[in-house]
Amino acid sequence: MLSRTTNSLIDLVSLEKEKINILFSFADQISLNTLQIPKGFGKTGTLLFFEASTRTRMSFETAAARLGIYPLLLDGKSGSSLEKGETFEDTVLNVAAMNPSFIVIRSGDELDFNDLSKKLSMPVINAGWGKKGHPTQALLDAYTIRKHLGTCEGQRLLIVGDVRHSRVAASHFELAKKLGYEVALCGPSEFLPEHPSQKVFASLHEGLKWATAAMALRVQLERHEQKYSLETYRDLFGFTKKNLQHLSANSLIMHPGPINQGTELDSDVLHDPRCKVLDQVSNGVLVRQALLYSLLEGKL
Repeated sequence: MLSRTTNSLIDLVSLEKEKINILFSFADQISLNTLQIPKGFGKTGTLLFFEASTRTRMSFETAAARLGIYPLLLDGKSGSSLEKGETFEDTVLNVAAMNPSFIVIRSGDELDFNDLSKKLSMPVINAGWGKKGHPTQALLDAYTIRKHLGTCEGQRLLIVGDVRHSRVAASHFELAKKLGYEVALCGPSEFLPEHPSQKVFASLHEGLKWATAAMALRVQLERHEQKYSLETYRDLFGFTKKNLQHLSANSLIMHPGPINQGTELDSDVLHDPRCKVLDQVSNGVLVRQALLYSLLEGKL
């Protein structure tokens, strides 16, 4: 939830559509270099990444640095007191005692972000929490759709792949209700929620014909008891040049990363003019910078 006491961003349920539009407006201004941002000289922001990350971690680091806020990174357990038996929550509380301007956290289910946000005086930002959600990824995806298609309202996002274990998909289910786009799913039955409330396409080809944006997800084989053939997955659900013939010329190809090339998405697809994967990464810095600015200025 978005805690009004600390302005934390834990999920997207409590973030009003008007606030999302303000956030996107700030991101637009940052991209055009027209937003007058007060520099945070002497301020620090803490990034606690208990799980591996490249794009999310480095975009938050970049966003903080561009605001003049020094990012302090704890990357995994190595070299920290977690190796000595300290709990995850104790680590967060001890770092919070150093009074950073905000705390960005990525973890599994070891922590309760909602409970933590009530204990801390600074904003807590969810950078990926187990399977529960990844709000800033969904926001940057929506910002990318808005940038290229003009609006999120009325768009049709097809999410393909391991939806059952995807925190990205979980956040899109929340955000779609706010911004008025429709989400549909496609993938092997064991990769999908047991009782999905979204439209489900058994055929990737039919789903691509429906979509105005198609997003592949990483195949998380480590989370499945029975292994699924990657060759079969690529043929039936992979974003290959052949399969993407069914996606309209004006639609978008997306992936939150990391990509298993040759499984979810072929390498040559990255050069397709519809592919916005690297644009998602660039927009991630803009959206996260706008988010940090908005939270610290009390505008969310």
